Amino acid sequence: MWWPALGAVAIGAIGYFAPHTMGVGYDNIQRLLTGTAPLQMVLSLCLLKYLSWSISLGSGTSGGTLAPLFTIGGALGVLLGSLLLKYFPACPINLPTAALIGMAAMFAGASRAWLTSIVFALETTGQINGLLPLLGACVAAYFVSFFLMKGSIMTEKIRRRGVKTPDAYEPIFCEILLFAI
Repeated sequence: MWWPALGAVAIGAIGYFAPHTMGVGYDNIQRLLTGTAPLQMVLSLCLLKYLSWSISLGSGTSGGTLAPLFTIGGALGVLLGSLLLKYFPACPINLPTAALIGMAAMFAGASRAWLTSIVFALETTGQINGLLPLLGACVAAYFVSFFLMKGSIMTEKIRRRGVKTPDAYEPIFCEILLFAI
């Protein structure tokens, strides 16, 4: 019972110094996708939102995963895009598109649903010009997650309780026999 209380104190301390990291974060996602977030805010979203979200999940409290993943991934995408623009100014990088690619890649890696992430990003934004970078980033995030983690963020709590979660579809032998008859 003490872990959630200690987590709340730590998250409250982070929120005191960076109030934009608190809450659901849909306004932060909108700022990242429109390119109106200042670089200092993007950096704090990337680091402090990740820290407060990790503390929240680690302390055992229930919390969302989708919006924090989008916020952290979008901030990371903008930071990487800004770094590329700084060192390669002729590179045709659009920072809102970099945020979109970061969001989709973060979700693809955490959920291990790379195709869903690509379709979701394309469907919600209509940015078809981001298809090739989305494919590359989401597939790369999937493979990194697949080789470094035993499960996805969706199955981690279940796996820690000792329940084996399938990582791929396996046909049931009885169904095969039923369809063969």
